[in-house]
Amino acid sequence: MTWSAGKWWRRASAALKDKRSVYLCRVAASGQRAEIEAAVIRATSHDERSIDYKNAARVFAWARTSSSCLAPLMRALARRASRTRSWAVALKTLLLFHGVLICSSSANRLGRLPFDLSDFLDCSACPSTSHGFSSFVRAYFQYLDHRSIFLSSAISQSYNNDSSSSSKLLSPVSSYPQLDMLAKLQDLLELLMQIQPYADGMEVGLILEAMDCVIIEIFEIYSEICRGIASFLADALGPNSSSCPTSTPSKTKTGFTAEEWKRAGLAGMRILRRAVEQSKQLSSYFGLCRSLGVLNAAVVPPIQTIPEGDIRDLEDLVLGDAPALTKNYCKDEVEKRSRADKGSEIVVTEEWEVFEDEMSTPPGNSNENPFFCLEDGYKYALTRQSCRPVAGGNLIELI
Repeated sequence: MTWSAGKWWRRASAALKDKRSVYLCRVAASGQRAEIEAAVIRATSHDERSIDYKNAARVFAWARTSSSCLAPLMRALARRASRTRSWAVALKTLLLFHGVLICSSSANRLGRLPFDLSDFLDCSACPSTSHGFSSFVRAYFQYLDHRSIFLSSAISQSYNNDSSSSSKLLSPVSSYPQLDMLAKLQDLLELLMQIQPYADGMEVGLILEAMDCVIIEIFEIYSEICRGIASFLADALGPNSSSCPTSTPSKTKTGFTAEEWKRAGLAGMRILRRAVEQSKQLSSYFGLCRSLGVLNAAVVPPIQTIPEGDIRDLEDLVLGDAPALTKNYCKDEVEKRSRADKGSEIVVTEEWEVFEDEMSTPPGNSNENPFFCLEDGYKYALTRQSCRPVAGGNLIELI
């Protein structure tokens, strides 16, 4: 394979930059700090064809096993991201930072990322060919920044809830924080779907590697949204909800007024309708990924949708506009819960069986690796098929 002289010179110059950076960090620092900075530089090299998996694994190991290494890791990654004008270095830094956020429980309390790539512009090639890579980096940064803020606020909220003795937080209409969390997850899903190639000629190994990680992250977040909606509907339509005839007009059995339940129901139905719309967008997104050759997109399970008629029926039930239907539903629900046969537990329609399947899997917590929260069949397929000879390994397997 022959390369143009300009491309050869650019790669040689980039390799020299990396070697110089490693040398300078060893001169300026010593001990473990120098080792960390050198590993970060090697893992985020200017090579656009592959990632140094050996040094990426070292970074993840430090983040996973030693909280004292987190601060120097963050500083090294932030320094690397803020100084570079190469899309390859910026994207590798984001991939490493994504892995660190997953590996380290302490990193989940970070909040905003310690660097800003929202206006990143690649200068390693002419603008006509680099604008797509710049847009990809900016989209990935926006997602990681919002993800880090979301996790930090979720941990703070969970701590506050645990320290409160109010039983109200455990009631079905802890819908307000629950639904607010679902809305934020849907915002994250929107940001994830914006991470895609924005120009021709972007089907390179590093971009496809990042897309593999994005696909698994989408699967995890969408699964959490499905579980949350199913949980909300089970609470809202259960015999203790305000829509059931057993509740008094002024207060439900949980101590909330019917008006409070109705407001939560309106918010829940807005989330449900948005989830239906996002499921259609996800189908298109996965189709695009498959056409680009993103292997993980080929093994993603089909996205289920809910017919419009069923959504209207759910709105009537949740908002209390169909008393007869609600009465019959509550009666049936009580009978179902009294039976041990779990096979008959369907929330409303057959289309919701996918959510029941998801609920059988323990919800992922913010500290575990979302790349490995899939069922065994999908987990095996995703980690096995992601490996590419061009990359020499798989970043997902290292996290």
